[in-house]
Amino acid sequence: MNRVVLTPADLLRWVLILAALAVTLFPFYWMVNTSLKPGPEVFQSPPTFFSSNWSFEAYRVVFETRPIGRYLLNSLVVSVGATALSVVLSALAAYGFTRFFVRGAAAFVLFLLFTKMLPETLLIIPYFQIMASLGLVDTYLALILAYSSFALPFSVWMLIGFFRTIPRDIDEAAIIDGASRLQTFFKVILPLARPGLVAVALFTFIIAWNSYVWALVLTTDANMFVVSVGIANLVGEYRVQWNELMAASVIAALPVMVLYGFLNRHLVSAITAGAVKA
Repeated sequence: MNRVVLTPADLLRWVLILAALAVTLFPFYWMVNTSLKPGPEVFQSPPTFFSSNWSFEAYRVVFETRPIGRYLLNSLVVSVGATALSVVLSALAAYGFTRFFVRGAAAFVLFLLFTKMLPETLLIIPYFQIMASLGLVDTYLALILAYSSFALPFSVWMLIGFFRTIPRDIDEAAIIDGASRLQTFFKVILPLARPGLVAVALFTFIIAWNSYVWALVLTTDANMFVVSVGIANLVGEYRVQWNELMAASVIAALPVMVLYGFLNRHLVSAITAGAVKA
């Protein structure tokens, strides 16, 4: 059996990796740890890192006293809708840009990134006025359009880099075989661009799922609250039940973690294949 000999450089690399993992994962561990503690123990000093009184009482209280299921359903509808719309529009835009729009390409890419740099607070008031004039406040459509428009510039930028890695010869070969341009796009190019589309879908879903400010402004009906706004409402005026707040946060984080677990392989493929290359 061959023995693995670690050099000082390998040891330093492992130390740095473990330190980075500890820093990254500790907030999530502390969130789970707090959600499992009894209420009085949350305020104990010094804090307990491994409580002997862990229970799921906070989770039971959250499910029985709060419409967390409704919040999750609203977030799921909005996130899936925004993801579908963003993927379709960004794929069409990026394909057309890489195949038909050559002159001024670099300036267009920079313009897309510039729109991404605009602060959300600058856009919220005009967007709210537009949605109010159209009667779309407290609707799924308003949130879907908001999240899609916010994610679209970066999604197009990602897919531009990815479509550029697909040779134009493939398009020409499909057209010579009798396919139309749309058939070439949907039946030939999109399957090849699947890792990039998955990366865009995951990026948009996470933006829509975690977004708070847009949902807070565009929804006033409690039945339309998404999970981020619902969790914020757990903060009382005079006290905060931290274990219940952390339990709701863990519940809200689980769908994104599950989705990331399923799509992680495609996301890594997209990054290594050039999906994030401009």
